[in-house]
Amino acid sequence: MKLLPLSVIGGLALPASVLAQRPDFEFRRELAAGSRFEIHNIIGDVRLEATSGRSVEVTATKHEGRHGDPEDVEIEAVDIAGGVAICVYYPGSYRSRRDSDDDRDDRDRRRRNRYRDRDRDACSRSHSRNGNNRNDTRVDFAVKVPADLKLIAKSVSGDVYGQGLRGDLDLATVSGDLQLSDAEGPVVEASSVSGNVDLDRVTAREISAETVSGDVTFVGNIDPKGVYDFKTLSGDVLVTVPRQPDATLSAATFSGRFSSDFEVSTDGRRRRNRYNATWGSGGARIDLESFSGDIRIRSGSR
Repeated sequence: MKLLPLSVIGGLALPASVLAQRPDFEFRRELAAGSRFEIHNIIGDVRLEATSGRSVEVTATKHEGRHGDPEDVEIEAVDIAGGVAICVYYPGSYRSRRDSDDDRDDRDRRRRNRYRDRDRDACSRSHSRNGNNRNDTRVDFAVKVPADLKLIAKSVSGDVYGQGLRGDLDLATVSGDLQLSDAEGPVVEASSVSGNVDLDRVTAREISAETVSGDVTFVGNIDPKGVYDFKTLSGDVLVTVPRQPDATLSAATFSGRFSSDFEVSTDGRRRRNRYNATWGSGGARIDLESFSGDIRIRSGSR
């Protein structure tokens, strides 16, 4: 059954603006600090914002595409070890757990090798439902996230946004932009394959941000004992810090330019343009890499 822009109840037509306020999926659960919360989307955005208290709140809205019925797209909460995962299932896409793992490994080796083992079981199903049903329904999530969770949030085709999050953060998209602002945690990992990765006022002892086709931007402080890894294949890397950090820098670009507000040295013996520096105590490690883009290090704020 196709969804209509108007709904008639008792002869009264409700405008689309009213219907838009009614989510297709709602979920709420209290999670203790240290619990695991995952959300795995396929087509659509994931928007995450911090909330007080201990309850995670999820709403999802389906948007009809050119193919398939939105009612055939399932959204489920799945209990996992130490927490809960929100999963999206499209018709014709279910396979056995073993098949799903093998396919996911193949995709990850080609696209996101370093992420291949993180989410392989969270949303896999133990039964098969084969078919070639075409369905491009879009599912957009809005999530309120309490502090101090182990958070994994991913989309295949869509943007991922995070605001004010606190905890162990792993955010990723394949085709879309990733934006994270005013976030803090022990470890922050952010990745895209085709899109920009933008980290603004993000504080963590370990931060990894990478994309294949897009820019990587970081604005924040450098922990003197931290590890920071920012990489892109086709795009620029821009790092902005308030002052010269206590850090050891290693930066490389094949065909792009390099500039820094802080003193660096050049290693001209290598094929790629490599730049090194030790600032202050040299405690933190900063690795920057772009194959065909520029690398810029700035002092100040955005």
